[in-house]
Amino acid sequence: MTALDNRAELWSRAACSTSDPEIFFPISSCGPAAVQVARAKVICAHCEIRQECLEYAIDAGPIQGIWGGMTEHERRLFRQPGRRARVFAQGRATRRPLARQAVT
Repeated sequence: MTALDNRAELWSRAACSTSDPEIFFPISSCGPAAVQVARAKVICAHCEIRQECLEYAIDAGPIQGIWGGMTEHERRLFRQPGRRARVFAQGRATRRPLARQAVT
């Protein structure tokens, strides 16, 4: 099996694969879009590949949308030096969004 086959198999297990893709790409972060972000995060919270999705989005750099349960802004904060390693080591990345965690 090739790396591309492995990735396709991984993404096929994503909770978002059966959801409306527009939910994961809000046009802003306030007003009606805030509800959209919350809906996307609920879907991500129940996803079996959330951690892999988040790691992909962080490694890919600035990409739009909700990935691994985090907005682009939350991932930008998450990429700060040392932050990612501390959060993953504590297992907190899969428990709740970064916005509710204290930045250490």
